[in-house]
Amino acid sequence: MELMNSSRMIIALTAIGALAAGLGIALVLNRPPPMTTATVFSAPRPLPQATLVDHLGATLTRDSFRNRWDILFFGFTHCPDICPTTLFQLRGLAQGLEDLGQARQPRIWLVSVDPERDTPDILARYIASFSDTFNAATGEIGQIAAFAEGMGVAYSKIPEGDDYTMAHTAALFLVNPQAELVALFSAPHDMRALEADYRALVR
Repeated sequence: MELMNSSRMIIALTAIGALAAGLGIALVLNRPPPMTTATVFSAPRPLPQATLVDHLGATLTRDSFRNRWDILFFGFTHCPDICPTTLFQLRGLAQGLEDLGQARQPRIWLVSVDPERDTPDILARYIASFSDTFNAATGEIGQIAAFAEGMGVAYSKIPEGDDYTMAHTAALFLVNPQAELVALFSAPHDMRALEADYRALVR
């Protein structure tokens, strides 16, 4: 009887061990890859609903961000330093990812937080000075505000004499082909680390 009980115990322990090993493997397989600079959300977040306009004058909705990976940067064309620096960095990132198939290469977007001055024509000329593959979005003040708020982007108008400038979040936002926000990259940006994290996320 003791032998039988021992045998049953061994079988039970073996089964438990196999189950634990299986769960361990599953957890490893489902665990997101280690990130250097990206903050990956535990669950993807659908993009906020808003109606914007791109630099060619076409209407943009949430569905416009489907079927490709997108990197969104919120800024404005009168920005003296952070915006042009980041866009130059993003040009280098895009060039570094050219070996990926088109479906995994990111579309780069500048979303204006200054829709009063940033018309589609102005945005088109501005982004063309960085790359002919870049995209831009603007829109009515209320729509931009709703989209930015839904993305967790803060910005504000700051008077400068007779003019004004804009203070804004400098993070980059990664959107998957299902139009869901999956990660953000906080400033300052290290493009080598960002490229490595991007490759891991879209793999």
